[in-house]
Amino acid sequence: MTRFSLALMFSLTLFATTDILAQPRQREVKWVNPEITKAPGLTHKVLKSEALGHDVGYVVWTPPEMDTSGATRYPVVYFLHGAGGSEKSDSAGFSAMVAGAIRSGKFPAAICVFPNGGMSGYRGEVQKMIVDELVPLIDKEYPTKAQQSARVACGFSMGGAGSVRLALEHPDLFAAAGSWGGALNWRGRQEDSDMLPTAKQNAAELKRNDFALLTINGDQDHADGFDLLKEILTAAGVPHETVVLADTNHNLGKYYQGSREKMLEFLAGRLKSSED
Repeated sequence: MTRFSLALMFSLTLFATTDILAQPRQREVKWVNPEITKAPGLTHKVLKSEALGHDVGYVVWTPPEMDTSGATRYPVVYFLHGAGGSEKSDSAGFSAMVAGAIRSGKFPAAICVFPNGGMSGYRGEVQKMIVDELVPLIDKEYPTKAQQSARVACGFSMGGAGSVRLALEHPDLFAAAGSWGGALNWRGRQEDSDMLPTAKQNAAELKRNDFALLTINGDQDHADGFDLLKEILTAAGVPHETVVLADTNHNLGKYYQGSREKMLEFLAGRLKSSED
């Protein structure tokens, strides 16, 4: 095999395993992906989205023995996938982690929702779909606690940054956001991120709503990706914890291995506070 062939194979392998955060690419997006892993509580659904102008898939995970009578109301976790993923990408893995934490008493019984964000960076029409269509639909069709204090968002890479973006731009929607491997800007300067002025504008409301943020990055993966945002939120009295994982690159499996307990504990703490 020639040196060129080896280099090409390495490049293709690297591209296949690397998620490009929040950067629009000329890549075809499949908006409905019903072939999900068969697992208890996991269901694929389709939303006829006016914001997008076409159908879009999403996955819902419901906790074991969920009370469908309406007598018990459940908090909701929204998990946002990375670029190149879809609604099915992380639904089985993340919901399995939540299920285990529920069984061990470390997480409140909760519903998990996995939207399809395409390659949008969770901006524009996709953000409108989630905020104006999907969240109200979930609150209508499931026995949720339909309130900001019982709703959190998290995600990986584009989805991590997207969780932060949705929470900052809609401070009445989420009690917390958690990001794995996200950043204010993936390729540009952090100080040019449009999330910074949004954070300044909405900081007072975020504080009133008892919002908190957790951002986790690898030491080889934009370790300083949210430092400027932390300065703004800390000055406003909004909790923002940043964690840097050793020997970690842009790989969701490594983030799960090194910090799933940290992320789940953080989200559980914010959701349990809604029970008080």
